[in-house]
Amino acid sequence: MRIVRLAGSPREMGEAFGEVSRAEIHELYRRRVDNAIAQALKYGGQRVSEPDLLAVAAASLEVTRAYDPEGFAELEGIAHAADLPVVRVLAMNGLTDFRDVLSWPGNPPAALMAADLGGCTAIAAQRDRAGEVVCGQTWDLATDNLPFVIGVVRQPTGRPATRTLTTDGCLSLIGLNDRGIAVGTTNVRTKDARPGVNYLSIIHKALGAERFEDAVQAITAAPRAGAHYYYVCDAERVALIECSAERAERRDLAAGVAVHANHCLWPENQAIEGSTPTSSSRFRQARMERLAEEAERLSPEVIAGFFADCEGGDDAICRDDIDGLNTNGAVVMAPARGLIRIVHGVPSRGRWIDLDPHT
Repeated sequence: MRIVRLAGSPREMGEAFGEVSRAEIHELYRRRVDNAIAQALKYGGQRVSEPDLLAVAAASLEVTRAYDPEGFAELEGIAHAADLPVVRVLAMNGLTDFRDVLSWPGNPPAALMAADLGGCTAIAAQRDRAGEVVCGQTWDLATDNLPFVIGVVRQPTGRPATRTLTTDGCLSLIGLNDRGIAVGTTNVRTKDARPGVNYLSIIHKALGAERFEDAVQAITAAPRAGAHYYYVCDAERVALIECSAERAERRDLAAGVAVHANHCLWPENQAIEGSTPTSSSRFRQARMERLAEEAERLSPEVIAGFFADCEGGDDAICRDDIDGLNTNGAVVMAPARGLIRIVHGVPSRGRWIDLDPHT
């Protein structure tokens, strides 16, 4: 796996990122535009174009800048060094949310509602089962995005250092900061998607927090573009937040285990869910819950094994190029130890590495 290390001001980090990943950023942008257009037609019945996607991104520029000026400065640095307009870099970062805006300008036809959102399956375990708080997830996206999945270590001036799994030219996705705060996400879809702040910008700001509650507030108070489930963990606490664009509901995990795949679990969001839950999402939810229930202890090593589980075939937790989707990586974190362990590609055969802050 490629590891990119960035340091300095947000603008300086962005410039360095855009420089080292310039060719990859241009190619990933093109692939993500094609993905957004295809999914808007397949799952929303909407015929859209690149200008339509860029219009949504353009309407999200200033709200994103106001929400997190430091994160936006990094995006501007990436865009400048990669020789792309910042609106395109934002569209690339926010594809998951912006394609929902394109897919559901109104209620989707019933025949097009079973959208496969990928295969992200998240788990968070409180200390009574694990001996320590442990969390993590698989991360599925288009198979052709696999070459662009990287680890990024950021050491920003005057802010917490972070270690994340993400993609070329993108802000934070799944990661841990040096204050012991871990953040991750799985995708869900609700019909209230709108121009706004995308999930990578939200996670990037959350991981920039010095305190746990500030990380949670970065999610709950954001003018969100789309729906997502987020988990925020530190050495002692686990907050679970299932969001639509307009609503965020937080639940704290006092004991036990929480699992989340790619369908809404909380009634308020189920009422406006944009897609009928797929068989894969339901299977992965049940399978991960069963694996956790049967395990004697939920260590990082045990959870990494869950992510390599291929039971269920096309519906499995670990999926290998199923209808153009792939488990492109996975992450397991133990915040008290500052541990973040990542794998590139399918966990069933990939090599896990500890993402070290210095080497």
